[in-house]
Amino acid sequence: MIKGMIWLVIGINLGISWGCWQLVGILISLRKTMVGVTRAIEGADRATHNLLAGAPAAILLGQTGTRALRQQIPGLAQYLSKVRQVLSVALWLKRRLQRFQGVHRTVDKTANSE
Repeated sequence: MIKGMIWLVIGINLGISWGCWQLVGILISLRKTMVGVTRAIEGADRATHNLLAGAPAAILLGQTGTRALRQQIPGLAQYLSKVRQVLSVALWLKRRLQRFQGVHRTVDKTANSE
């Protein structure tokens, strides 16, 4: 009976050892995967940093331009209103000139036909 218990304990120890050995293999594989992921993330971080290194200056330049444009918008609206007025007067003059030329041509045609 004691021999049987000894073999039982040895068997349990061997089972625990085999399970631990399997866990070591899984952990080593996980470590290799984590090293690869870490390297990929570090590479992406470096590439992003290099790509966006000049971004703050460009963003500041864009903000400055936007601010200046917003300050000019009221002046642009007044300018656009004046341009519309000038164009409407020019269109009115063009219509009057066309009407005058049409009447003048009709008068010339009637004078030439007589």
